[in-house]
Amino acid sequence: MKRAKKQLRRKQLLAGTGTVAAVSSLGVGILGAVHGRAQATGQSVSAPPQATVFTNTDESHTQFIKTIGDSARDLAAKNDLYASVMIAQAILESSWGQSGLAAAPNYNLFGIKGSFNGQSVSMATQEDDCTGKRYTIQAGFRQYDNYTQSLQDYVNLLKQPMYTGAHKQNAATYQDATQFLTGRYATATDYNTHLNTLIDRYHLTDYDRPAGKLVVTTYTVKAGDSVDGIAAQYGVSASQIVSLNNLDAQTMLIFPGQVLKVKEQYVPTEPTQQTSQAQPAAAKQQPVTYDHTHTVTAGESIASIAAKYQMSTDTLKSVNELQSNLILVGQTLKVR
Repeated sequence: MKRAKKQLRRKQLLAGTGTVAAVSSLGVGILGAVHGRAQATGQSVSAPPQATVFTNTDESHTQFIKTIGDSARDLAAKNDLYASVMIAQAILESSWGQSGLAAAPNYNLFGIKGSFNGQSVSMATQEDDCTGKRYTIQAGFRQYDNYTQSLQDYVNLLKQPMYTGAHKQNAATYQDATQFLTGRYATATDYNTHLNTLIDRYHLTDYDRPAGKLVVTTYTVKAGDSVDGIAAQYGVSASQIVSLNNLDAQTMLIFPGQVLKVKEQYVPTEPTQQTSQAQPAAAKQQPVTYDHTHTVTAGESIASIAAKYQMSTDTLKSVNELQSNLILVGQTLKVR
């Protein structure tokens, strides 16, 4: 019996049809996308084909999130979407970027069918006949030059009327957005549960805020203090203090000397302003040429490469016509 189960599981993994039951452990990796997709006018999405077994560590998870995080944050902020949901869907649909469709040279994170700028790739994929039965077809999937294009195409898909319920103006929380997508973007009834687990496990809501830092206001309890009194003093609700400090909601018990969090405020990072005098002075110096190249290796970032060649990150991006901080292993960049 055990042997039969193992053989069945192996067949599912090889076919790329394993479900996301492994999300609960999150140490084994997610195999393929949730079965079933809703059809949208002019575009359709399907379970990414050729999903691979990928044993993940938190380090590799974090690296993938960082790779797409800033682009997702920027696109979501401009289009009334939750970056946390976008990133979680990318993780789920692409098996952490390791499915055959998501890997280079395809970069299709969401299993969107069709062609993109005339580029497509044909792969075997499974479809649902709406009765729960699965069948395999050969389909064309969009092929992108990089992950940013795939994320932008996802944004374009969610602009369609059938997905407006996932927009921030219609979904008060990311949980509301994932609930709306369940049964629409994917037919699996627990699709939102898997997305919410990823968002919570990897703190993806950090990407729903502008880049910045979290400022925490604390208060040291004195004799005679109460949660209600402290809340009134700082203009916050008692329930907020209870939540921030994991207090018992019934007793709200606190003691002298206890340090309580009373507020958490996310402060956006202000862009560095260069003085107007500094730029002309640099312009009068001998012209700088960028006739050398650097091939990106694993673990490198725009910032580290710029520092290595004594360039600013903005200059490095400008010289290479990069629209974001996203770079890929093996990519060749012009440097000083």
